[in-house]
Amino acid sequence: MKLSIASILLLSAASVSADLCLPDCSSGKCVFEMSVELTAGQTGYFKVKGCEDLGVNPTLAMEVGVSHTFIQSDYTNWYHALGFAYAADGALLDNPELEPCIAPIGTDSACAETCSCPAPMYFKNGKYQGEFSNDDSIMPLTEDSENFGLDDYEPLFFYPFGQWLEQGLFSVNVKFTEDYDKDIFYFCHIHQGMTGRIKLFKEGFKVSEDDTPVIPYSYDEPSGFDQLCGNFGLTGNRLPDEQCPSTFVCLEDGADADLGLFAECINAQDCGMFKGMTSGVSAEGGEVALFLHQMIPHHENAVNMAKSLLKLGDLDCEEYDEEDSDCIMYEIALSIVDVQNFQIQTMQGLLEAGGYPATDDCVVKAEP
Repeated sequence: MKLSIASILLLSAASVSADLCLPDCSSGKCVFEMSVELTAGQTGYFKVKGCEDLGVNPTLAMEVGVSHTFIQSDYTNWYHALGFAYAADGALLDNPELEPCIAPIGTDSACAETCSCPAPMYFKNGKYQGEFSNDDSIMPLTEDSENFGLDDYEPLFFYPFGQWLEQGLFSVNVKFTEDYDKDIFYFCHIHQGMTGRIKLFKEGFKVSEDDTPVIPYSYDEPSGFDQLCGNFGLTGNRLPDEQCPSTFVCLEDGADADLGLFAECINAQDCGMFKGMTSGVSAEGGEVALFLHQMIPHHENAVNMAKSLLKLGDLDCEEYDEEDSDCIMYEIALSIVDVQNFQIQTMQGLLEAGGYPATDDCVVKAEP
């Protein structure tokens, strides 16, 4: 391969590598159009348009010295502001991110001295939100400027869904410009555990054949029943279960199969919450630990219920209308998934910070 990826893509995507997700450069700009598959694991994972066959969080290919645009216009990007880092999950795992004053890790680059290191450049409606530039196709190169727009971009993703949509088109430009012999990563700045790998190319060749640094966790893999329901973690919670009532949903005789499946999903979700909310309590942990041990499975159940509604509820909200009942339900379900997953991770962090166990379950059998 002697052509850059940007050039190769105009000829044949298959000529690079079948396991790499390549940008769409057909318009003259190299673009990754992002979305989130909410039903893939607890928080959901990123998808890229045109790379669906590679699954979630595909490994991306980026040519050094070429501008790449990441578009976040799909509804599911809400609460999933993109970040870029030298190791998995960036600052969410105390790892260095791509920023103007942070040199590629392990290199002797002097770019940090002038704050001219590779960093994403964040846009709203085509307007750059920062002052730094390492891409002269956008604006003149800068030195000693640390503002690359993230502080204006990320807070918008915490807006209520309808207000977030009103902000318009969100996108991020990334141009990697330094010599570096490892991979970099994309991730969600709000939910930990959603990172994906980026393989850098230089003059058409991979900078690193090895996948390094490693991603220190495996992706969630929903089971068959989880896949049917569109959620995660129901294994071992389907009725009958000695710790749960015989049913949570009184399904009407003659109900159609789709409604029956949804009811079965709800039964398993409620049983999981019922079991999770039989919690131990100690004087050491006190009220705070008990609250957290009760609230986390409560939130997890809400997230799973909302995911099942999104998957099985046949909501039609292709064009958002705040007065349309399907869009209202879509917004409610999406808000539960994204906001409560964020709260779950916050509460799990509080348990860890307090030295409390991640769970403190006590087994209580249901009354016959």
